Amino acid sequence: MPDNRDAVTSANASDQPLTSDGPTLVEADPERGFNYPYYLAVSDGLDDEHAASSDVDRRPILVEPHNVGESVEEFDRHLELARKRIQTKSGRYVADELGAPILIPVFPRPLEEPVDWTHMIHMLCARTMRIDEGPLERVDQQLLAMIEDAQERLAEHGISVPEEVILNGFSSQAAFVNRFAALHPDRVCSVSAGGINGLAILPRETADVRAFGERPMNYPVGVANIEALTGEPFDREAFRDLDQFIYMGSEDDKDALLYPDAWTDPELRGIAVLTYGEDIHEERFPHCKDVYEEADVNAVFRVYDDVGHTPEPALDDIVEFHERSLAGDDIESIREDLGRNV
Repeated sequence: MPDNRDAVTSANASDQPLTSDGPTLVEADPERGFNYPYYLAVSDGLDDEHAASSDVDRRPILVEPHNVGESVEEFDRHLELARKRIQTKSGRYVADELGAPILIPVFPRPLEEPVDWTHMIHMLCARTMRIDEGPLERVDQQLLAMIEDAQERLAEHGISVPEEVILNGFSSQAAFVNRFAALHPDRVCSVSAGGINGLAILPRETADVRAFGERPMNYPVGVANIEALTGEPFDREAFRDLDQFIYMGSEDDKDALLYPDAWTDPELRGIAVLTYGEDIHEERFPHCKDVYEEADVNAVFRVYDDVGHTPEPALDDIVEFHERSLAGDDIESIREDLGRNV
C-alpha cells in the first residue's frame, strides 16, 4: 500500500500542479456539469516533472467512488475521508501499480438535505437515479463531467489518457461501479467490483420469479427501466464486451438487502430476493455468474476462501486483471487464471 501523504492542492485553474506527492482537490464547477468536488492524483512518473519526458504507456484514469460506510452530514468530513482514501486505500494501490491517474468524486451521503436518508448516493441506488432537481440530480452524469474535466487537466499537464476509464470499488463502491458500468458501458474499459453481496446488476429486463410469474427487472436488479431513468436504452452489446472482475470472500456475510437506505423500496427489495435468492454464497453469487455467462458478458467471478469483507487478498489479482484487460488478453484466459471457486 502507498505511504500516507499529507499534501493537498486545491485546483480552480488548469495551471495548478499535479504531483505524486498528494492529491489535487478540484472544486465543484456547476458550469462544467458537476456540483461537488473531486480529488485527482497521479502515480510516480506521471507528475508534472516527468510527464513531458516520460515514455510510460498512458493508462486510463482509475475512478473509485467515495464511500463512508455511514451517514455523515458534515461535508468537510467527507472531504477528509475521501482524501485519506485517495492517499492510502486499496484503489490508490491499484492505480499506482497500473501507473494510472486516480479520481475520487466527493458526493455526500445526506440525512435530510438536499435529499433524505432514503437516497443511498454512494451506491447509485434507484432513488438516487430518480432525483430530478437540485445538486444531486444525475450524479452519474456529474461523474462523467468530472472525468472529462480531469482528462482535460491531465492533457494540459502533458498526460494524455484514453476517453474510457477503469472502475474499481468494494462494498457500496462496488455496487456503484457495477451499476455505473451498466448505465454507461461505452465510457468504461474495465471494472473490478468486490464485496457486492451477490447483487450484481443483471443484464435482463424480465425474470420468471418463483410463484409470481414473469416480473420486470427494474434498475438496479435488472435493466428494464434504464431508458426511463437516463433517456438512453441499455447498451447490451457494450456491456457484454466490457471486462469485469467480480469477487467476494467466502466468509463475507455483509448483506446490503438488510440496509433500509440501500434498498428503500420494499417491492424492489422483494423482487431482488426472489430474483437472486436468500443466501449470498449458495444462491446469489452463483446466480449472478450464471446470468452473466448466459448473456455472454466478459466477466470473471472469483471467491476467495476464508476471506471476510475486505478487498486486501484480491488486490494483486485486480491489478493483473486490469493489466491483462488493457493488453487485450482473451477473457477466457483471464478466467482460467483468476476465476475460481464459484
